[in-house]
Amino acid sequence: MELNMCVLMDFENIAAGAEKEGHGRFDTRAVMTRLKEKGRILIARSYGDWGRFAKYKQDMLEHAVQAVELTSYRGQEKNRADIALAVDAMELAFRREYIDTFVLLSGDSDFTPLVMRLRELNRRVIGIGTRRSSSRLLVESCDEFIFYESIKRGRKTPSKQPPASDAVESLGKDEAFALLVETIEGLQKDEPGPALAGRVKQSLLRKEPAFDETEYGYSGFARFLEAARDKGLVSLSRDERAGGYRVDLPSDDRAEPADDDEGEDLPLLTGEPGRLRGVLLRQGIDPLDALSRHVVVHEFVDHVNERARRKKRNTLIYTVGDVARRTRQTEPPVRTQHVRSVLQSIFEAGELIHADGNPIRKDSAPFTLQHDAEEILRELRSYYVANLLRQGERLNDSKALSMLLWGDEDHATPAEELVAWVQHELAEEDTADGPTDDGPDSTGEATDDMPATPVGSSAAAEASVDAADAPGTGDAGEDAPKRKRRRRRRKKTVAATDGDTPAAEDQAEG
Repeated sequence: MELNMCVLMDFENIAAGAEKEGHGRFDTRAVMTRLKEKGRILIARSYGDWGRFAKYKQDMLEHAVQAVELTSYRGQEKNRADIALAVDAMELAFRREYIDTFVLLSGDSDFTPLVMRLRELNRRVIGIGTRRSSSRLLVESCDEFIFYESIKRGRKTPSKQPPASDAVESLGKDEAFALLVETIEGLQKDEPGPALAGRVKQSLLRKEPAFDETEYGYSGFARFLEAARDKGLVSLSRDERAGGYRVDLPSDDRAEPADDDEGEDLPLLTGEPGRLRGVLLRQGIDPLDALSRHVVVHEFVDHVNERARRKKRNTLIYTVGDVARRTRQTEPPVRTQHVRSVLQSIFEAGELIHADGNPIRKDSAPFTLQHDAEEILRELRSYYVANLLRQGERLNDSKALSMLLWGDEDHATPAEELVAWVQHELAEEDTADGPTDDGPDSTGEATDDMPATPVGSSAAAEASVDAADAPGTGDAGEDAPKRKRRRRRRKKTVAATDGDTPAAEDQAEG
């Protein structure tokens, strides 16, 4: 669902911050283009003394931003723009109920109470400011904060200067294809994965209202997309539900944008821990390092719980981008591709529960969580061990496994216990998979109506790891509590977070 936005600029703060930090003249076009990727801009106002900022007035006019004049009086203009902006924001919040998102261009911490009040009124708030001039208090108060530097880095230099006359000049065909690629990149910053063709065209038209594919000899937008595919610019797939195309960038070009993926390289694992990680990687499973995995899982659980408290549905296909935005501001920051890897494993481990009580089967299905972050981390460790055992690994080196799963060699005993428990679970699974005379429903084999049983859901394994992680733990030889009933797991045939499955109902950040 696209956003209905109101954009309010504290122009002196944002323009002065951009020039002070060496970014040159404030780029109104870049900011407005980035916001048009998110939804419709219904109101746009910029507050300042336009006698001082006269050189920007033409930019405001060209991009449909109302310049609100706040002429200084005897040099006493302190906080005048802040107060005018706050008054307008509150009036709009009460009188324009169709506005669901406020975009605030400022880094001033004085706006924090305004942001908090708008959120109390169930409005989403997006902040935009320069990195060094933006208050951490304001950044943390917003639902989303975009640094101006990332917008500037993502802005492509136009291939030609805008026309001097007032005539509307059509895009050339190559420029239209370039705009298509730029539009898809913008959409995938917020929602990774293929986008519906209709959504792509809506976003493209917000950027370039004069776009018309028939000017280039194509009978419709689908033919235009097919021509882009033939040039190797995009890839297309059929959406089974909507019946039209889903549009993506070619797989070779799907590296995460550097400006919006400010993560760090993972710590290098060498020796036996590195070899074990390589075994998992060859299966398409990346356990990351223990610290990054911990960050992703906690941010994921916090995000899902926050949305649940606001009675918002969670679907995995959209959650990846939301969590990735959160982990860019954590320490250490975690890249989107690594967030996707962890959430894929959580999905495969059967931790995302449908309303029917079973693990979801596809990334577009709504889900809830039944475990907290630490319990999910334990299930992930069981999931990684199970996959290593299935590849024939004996896992005799408990210190190496401890380094892979916990990031140190101090959990060798819990690692041994975990291996023993998962081996027991796999043996039970093999026994259940044996032939019987009771029909297919009596076996452990997955069917369309009965998903397979996950290996990593064991209370005893949880108990032993809990004991190892807690201060003052006892000996490993203590009896484990009785096992909980194992939860059924969905068939492992669905791509998790790359958007290859049919789309879910639109899920917007509230």
